[in-house]
Amino acid sequence: MIKADNIANKEFKKSLFGYDREDVDRYLDELIVQLRQMEEERKEMVSTIEYLVSEMTGSSRRSGAAEQVVGPISPHATVSDAERRRAAEAEKDSF
Repeated sequence: MIKADNIANKEFKKSLFGYDREDVDRYLDELIVQLRQMEEERKEMVSTIEYLVSEMTGSSRRSGAAEQVVGPISPHATVSDAERRRAAEAEKDSF
């Protein structure tokens, strides 16, 4: 997985007829900001997943039940497709 620091530290060969260096630098700076935000979101999601898993395993041990009954799900408790994809990616990367 590419990280923001990889982009920030990337060096390119110079060419006489290459791209406008300032334009490329601006674009890379934008990518770095977005990647850092995504990295932070990923850390938060992994932390949340770890917390929820520990709560589920801890509460099932406390109750002595093999499985817990979950009540009705609120219609406001939705997960977007993007959040599902990010969680799946975070799960893959954590192994």
